Amino acid sequence: MVALVLLRVTIGWHFLFQGVAKLEDPNFSSAGFLGQAKGPLGDRFRELLDDWDGRKSLDPENQKEFSARIDKYLEAFENHYKVSAEQLEAAKKAAAARKVQVKDYLAENEQDIKTYLHDLDRLDKAKQSPSRDTPFQQKRNWDAQTRLKGEADGWLAELDRIFTEFQSDLDSVLDDDQRVRGAPPKAETQLDQIDKVVSYGVTAIGLCLMVGLFTRLASFAGVLFLLSIVLAQPDWPGLYPRPHPAVGHSLFVNKEFVEMMAMLVLATTHVGRWGGLDFFIHHLIVRPLFGRREAT
Repeated sequence: MVALVLLRVTIGWHFLFQGVAKLEDPNFSSAGFLGQAKGPLGDRFRELLDDWDGRKSLDPENQKEFSARIDKYLEAFENHYKVSAEQLEAAKKAAAARKVQVKDYLAENEQDIKTYLHDLDRLDKAKQSPSRDTPFQQKRNWDAQTRLKGEADGWLAELDRIFTEFQSDLDSVLDDDQRVRGAPPKAETQLDQIDKVVSYGVTAIGLCLMVGLFTRLASFAGVLFLLSIVLAQPDWPGLYPRPHPAVGHSLFVNKEFVEMMAMLVLATTHVGRWGGLDFFIHHLIVRPLFGRREAT
């Protein structure tokens, strides 16, 4: 019993510290982890990222969305700061100038972007080929994916830079009283929602395990969370890319898998009642309501 309680508290401490660190880090993002997912479910994890490869944004039919992004922010800017007619006129001029800049930049790189989209289609076909699981084809597909992602990141980063400069343009037309209101509210993306679920979920699991509250439920939630990590970075023989040497050598079973199995053990015991708040929940709520039925 003592050993299981110590195991519960130890894993709870690990989860709680990781969760709090994520909540306190304003730059925390799951994008890097999801983008590097590998194995059979790698593409499924990347689908959780909005337009991870830039296919949607860079497609010629969708490039007008960059102008729509500028218009949407301009509307939010006007409503948030209640700008004067003179300020609004200056903001519209800045928006028009940035739209032209975006259009010129995309036109300048039009041929390279078309080649990129063509190569992206070829990569998708290669991932569906019968030989996709051979070591050579795995490496070839991964290297191609990494190269193409780097190309897309360059274009998207430049477009983001233009948008950031547009935001600075609008900020320059505000007076001091308007700037005190802060930036207009930003629309929440799917990645933002994932980051919130991960940060608050890991923190809640750790806190529940530390104090022994809803221990079985928290342990099972931890199992599911760790299972998602194991499936995103499976350590299987013949799977490319191999883990970094600093991670160590393993076969199927890595440190996340070990912790997952330990939490599975906790989920099948009454460890929350041993030195935890589940003791009071069980004796004050569960037994009075269901104890007689169980005895019968």
